[in-house]
Amino acid sequence: MLQVIRRLKSEARKFFGLLLKERLDPSHAAAAVFVGIFIGILPIYGFQTLAAIGLAVLFRLNKPLTVAATFINNPLLLPPTIFASVELGCLLRTGSFLSLSLSELAGMRGHINKDQLFTWVIGSVALAILVAAVCAAIATIVAHLYLRRSANPELRERIRFVNAMFGQSDRPDREFIRWKLRLDRIFELLIAENLGSGTVVDLGCGYGMALCFVAFGDHQRRLVGCDLDEHRIAVARKALASFDAEVTVADVRQFELPPAGLILIMDVLQCLSAADQSALLKRCCSALAADGILIFRVHDRERGVRTAITMAFERLIFACSHHDLRPEILSIAEYRRVLESAGMQFEERRFKNRLPLAHVLIVARKRATEPTQ
Repeated sequence: MLQVIRRLKSEARKFFGLLLKERLDPSHAAAAVFVGIFIGILPIYGFQTLAAIGLAVLFRLNKPLTVAATFINNPLLLPPTIFASVELGCLLRTGSFLSLSLSELAGMRGHINKDQLFTWVIGSVALAILVAAVCAAIATIVAHLYLRRSANPELRERIRFVNAMFGQSDRPDREFIRWKLRLDRIFELLIAENLGSGTVVDLGCGYGMALCFVAFGDHQRRLVGCDLDEHRIAVARKALASFDAEVTVADVRQFELPPAGLILIMDVLQCLSAADQSALLKRCCSALAADGILIFRVHDRERGVRTAITMAFERLIFACSHHDLRPEILSIAEYRRVLESAGMQFEERRFKNRLPLAHVLIVARKRATEPTQ
């Protein structure tokens, strides 16, 4: 009997485990949250759970997540939800909000006429769509992060390591670093690359996150970086104090490059003129040791709407911080010509970030010197 009970418990755990994990990819998670929130706001009290389960089965969504999302209909949120629904319905029907308070709305219970009920239903549908859409977008981001971190344990460990190294920084800096690591796919791509050996140079290193990320598991690796932001360099020096690190406030155009096994340039080239970009890339190629690697990121100019969004976002950043400068981005063919003329092997990785931005990661490897006969 005891064995039967244990087996039943084991089977129950497996069943509920599968139930919780079913269809948790970003698109299905977003759909489940949208359906659950939508049903939870609609005034079909007493039937919301049945409706949510029915739609989850019909559209093959994650059933626990769909039902859980209906809990937006709870005693705490119910009064403001009804109030917002009535006000929104009135706005849609008459073009103006109704002069009504929550206490007045509570006093109307049991005295709602058909016209008021119709206004409530229209408003609840509109409110349900708006709130469900926002929550679905959040669910998409969370599912992306969950899948990325659970699928790659090494990436998860590196991210934990970087966050720990910046643990003594001020809270605004810590939060920026934490969200940068979560949302920027560059770290996911870096871990898939051969990051070489020897000195690591990061031009435009900011807080030094990439240097710390690369040095995970190898405290003996020399780290060199530069940036124009004095505050970020100060934070980087403190976080990298236990490493063989040298980070300075300097312009990448005049920064003296040491012999290196890996050089990183992230989100810097667009701040330079075409001539300065070419000159910097050639200097980097010269500084690399045999089999050294140069990795840099530029905006993708061939992705339609995403390109337009990316460029608009970049211009906004420049307007806020660089005054009269405008981003200058060369074509991939131009970058290829510069690197191949310097004897580098050229590869490109087109990718979409979690924000609606499009980038190209360029990986160039220096050819090993041919042995003399």
